[in-house]
Amino acid sequence: MKLLVNGSPQSGAYIAYLWKKAFDAFSIRKNHPKNALLLGIGGGTVVSFLSEYFPGISQTCVDIDSVIIDIAKRYFHIDTISNIHIVHSDGKKYVDHLYKKKKKFDCIIIDLFIGRNIPSFVKDESFLKTIKTLLSPKGFVCINYLREKEYKSKSNILNAIVHTLFSETKDFEIANNRFFYCR
Repeated sequence: MKLLVNGSPQSGAYIAYLWKKAFDAFSIRKNHPKNALLLGIGGGTVVSFLSEYFPGISQTCVDIDSVIIDIAKRYFHIDTISNIHIVHSDGKKYVDHLYKKKKKFDCIIIDLFIGRNIPSFVKDESFLKTIKTLLSPKGFVCINYLREKEYKSKSNILNAIVHTLFSETKDFEIANNRFFYCR
């Protein structure tokens, strides 16, 4: 089963394939995170993927769209996955909330899409600085971004920003996507 929004895949086997390839390219399996913050739920493909990739991981999963959350629960059964906490909130506002509470995560996944659109704050330096403060000492961030049409130049801007903020960065391009790994 897959979820499409405005004709763009948000969940399903194709999305799982992209994430697996990115995690393999970044050798993420060796990190063994205990907890994760996931911004963007879609149909829950990444939620399921993280749960299988890192058994026992605790996930805080945030999505702005209550309809998407309902679809993820009803058709993709993400609410049956162990150790997840689903939050209906704007990702940027929730990150600010977590910052004020001084929360820390071993893994932060930024997978924010509305169809083929990515919120502009994903490539804002101030947002990414706040994300960095949420990382545990050995934590990492993985960002799924597009690299087609207007997003080609935007992904280059994002690349430059993450290189200035993080001591270790890598990127991986596959299909129309560009993944960033930062620590």
